[in-house]
Amino acid sequence: MARYWMALNLALWVAGCGGGNGLGPGEARKREDKVKDTLPVAWSHYQSGNYQAAIDAFTQTLDKADQLESVDGTRNQIKAEAQNGIGWAFFRMQDLDNSLASFRQATQLDRRTVDAWVGWAGVALAQRRYGEAIQYASQALEIDPNYSTADRQDEQSRNLAHDQYDQRHVRLLLAASYFQLGRYSAQDRPDPNNAAAQLQRVAAGFRFRDPGQLLEGIALQARLLQEGNSEP
Repeated sequence: MARYWMALNLALWVAGCGGGNGLGPGEARKREDKVKDTLPVAWSHYQSGNYQAAIDAFTQTLDKADQLESVDGTRNQIKAEAQNGIGWAFFRMQDLDNSLASFRQATQLDRRTVDAWVGWAGVALAQRRYGEAIQYASQALEIDPNYSTADRQDEQSRNLAHDQYDQRHVRLLLAASYFQLGRYSAQDRPDPNNAAAQLQRVAAGFRFRDPGQLLEGIALQARLLQEGNSEP
């Protein structure tokens, strides 16, 4: 019986301490918000082209997030965004192995981190793993068909924007990957899982004639997107 009362008293003491960290919900939220505030700063380094500074800043966010005690998944969401930013920075530095590792970590922490799925698809395409590129790009569009990096924000409207990528870039990535696998058009496969069908989602007037014309169409739309002349 004495052991029972000791255990009960211990449980009540822990409950009174807000889960063992001495913080009430309000204070815990303030600490989470303070860590979240570091994410736009890290992205600003990325946007300025200082990718190593971005990596350092995102890494500091990871360290601060590890000190949080979150019961609603907030810590993992913060860490997923930080890993996502590290992935994009390494990608820009052409360090594909570290970029891949960070994108993988981000999606493991929060599978709805669309931006990380897109980044991982880009790495896979660069490494000529076309099946994986299709898998990750499709996962991203399934979560967010209107994906865009130019206006990314969190739920408190913090600015997480970077680059100027949107769902058209993802469609062209899919088109290029399907092309490399020889899946050119609905003549070969009567469903959207082919290069021509994905290109038509970007350029509605495109009509498949042959693989050479298809490749030219993909290259043209990629160039127009880069120049900012493609239709939204």
